[in-house]
Amino acid sequence: FENDDGDPFDDQSHGTHCAGTIGAVGNNTDGVVGVNQIASIMAVKFLNAKGSGYTSNAVKSIYYAVDNGATVLSNSWGGGLESQTLEDSIRYASDRGVLFIAAAGNSGYDNDSYEAYPSNYDLPNVIAVAATNRKDEKASFSNYGHEKVHIGAPGRDILSTTPDGQYDSYSGTSMATPHVAG
Repeated sequence: FENDDGDPFDDQSHGTHCAGTIGAVGNNTDGVVGVNQIASIMAVKFLNAKGSGYTSNAVKSIYYAVDNGATVLSNSWGGGLESQTLEDSIRYASDRGVLFIAAAGNSGYDNDSYEAYPSNYDLPNVIAVAATNRKDEKASFSNYGHEKVHIGAPGRDILSTTPDGQYDSYSGTSMATPHVAG
């Protein structure tokens, strides 16, 4: 959706890193292992190489994924204001039994009193994910919230795939989200 060309190639490495956390194949003596080695992954791109994009393209991406058989949407992105159109697309997914796993954010804020979208939408299919460290404690950068953030998952120094057969360690709620989605 970002380039109007149907090519989801990851020109930033963020999406490939998340996809590897979800479904990298193991038992092959190479690289890393995803949390769900039999997952089918649909690459849907709406952010540019700098990590920014339009809410309208996020909305189109959600409808596309749901209409093409996705059952879990892993959303390692956030930012922007509350949007009725975006909320409606997530509700569309909910009405079709599709989970919407969302990164809680990396500002160290309490999402109960800070607006962080899309993770803060109060819909039954939204699962907001905080990041934890190696000690299973909240990572220092991770947003949190008693009401708005539902679960924590590993998000600090996560080794995963990057484009062109490489590997790298990243930190963030973006890395925690695919652990839950997987």
